[in-house]
Parts: sequence; C-alpha cells; structure tokens
Amino acid sequence: MTWEIWMSFAWVSAANIVTPGPANMNTLRRAVQFGGWQVIPTIMGNTLGLAIGGFITAYGVAALVLSSPPLWALLNYTGVAYLVWLGLKLLYAPRDADLREDNVSAQMPRKLFIEGLLLALTNPKALLFYVALFPQVMQPISPVGPQAALLVSTYCGLSIMSLSLYATFANSLRAFFATPTHYRRFRQGSGAILITFALNLVSGA
Repeated sequence: MTWEIWMSFAWVSAANIVTPGPANMNTLRRAVQFGGWQVIPTIMGNTLGLAIGGFITAYGVAALVLSSPPLWALLNYTGVAYLVWLGLKLLYAPRDADLREDNVSAQMPRKLFIEGLLLALTNPKALLFYVALFPQVMQPISPVGPQAALLVSTYCGLSIMSLSLYATFANSLRAFFATPTHYRRFRQGSGAILITFALNLVSGA
C-alpha cells in the first residue's frame, strides 16, 4: 500500500468519523453527565467494536452479510432497536442523573464500555463504510492481515481522537448543564437525536 493510498483512506475516514453520529452523540452525553475522563471506557468500547467490524470486513464476512437480505435486515434493525431503546431511556428517565464525578459507581466503567461496544457493533453504517472503502485500497496480491491491521488501526486511532475531542468539548459545558433543568433538557434532546438516527437507519434500509 502506497503512502498516497493510505493518506487518502485516512482523510476519507476522518471526514466520516467526525460527522455527528450515535457514537459521537453518546460520548458527548456521557461526558456532560460524568466528566471527560470518565468516558474513556465508552471510547475504548466503541474502538473495539470498530476493530471487530473492520477485521470482519477485511476477511470477507461482511460481504456475506450484505449479500443476504435477511442477515442485513437483522443487523440493520438490531441497530435501530438499540438506538430507539437508548433514546427512550433518555426521554423518559424517571429522574435526572447526578452530574458529580465522585458519584460514579464502580460498575459504571463496565457499563459505559459495553454501551460503546454495542453502539459500534450494531451500527450498519460503519460496516457499509468499511465495505465501500476496503476494496478500493487493499491490494489483492498482498497478505490481508497486515493491510487490515493498518487500515483498522488507522480508523480506530482517528475515532479515538475524534471522540476525545467530543468529550473534551462536552466537559467544558458541564458547568452550564449542572442545574437539573438544563441537564433534563439536554438529556431529552440527546434522546430525541438518537431516535432520529434510528429513523434515518430505517429510511436507508
């Protein structure tokens, strides 16, 4: 793989990653709720999900899923259902979450990691991005493993940088959202946005 091809892949990936989506929205929300440093498990969970999807695509499993309408529909609507579930939880939460970092439970990092992982694994748009780009940049005469490792690590590294910037930005807004009224509105707005993402997936299915 030439330097020019890799750079092209990196630029296109960066443009796709920074575009607002479920992972960005979830990281933003959790950083406002708990603080910037507390969302590291969210970012790492998302990164693992992207890595799994990337290697699955590189080794051809994703092509099998995309060629089977029932499997593709199952993946697509699983992602829709998960986003709707998260959105409804935010819209109809019985009470406002505490915004203080010192009240984060010992179980929260695991919960945030799984949440980020599931968002990445159930997002069919990420899989479509891999399927669209990998054949354009991977060399068929070269071993798959090293190429996949380079492309996936590039994409995941850019994702970590993007989500970290989202978390830093959200952390700077915590003072504004510290009041119950402001945070309630932010939480409900986040829920509405996640449900909108889900509806967009349905319309594109």
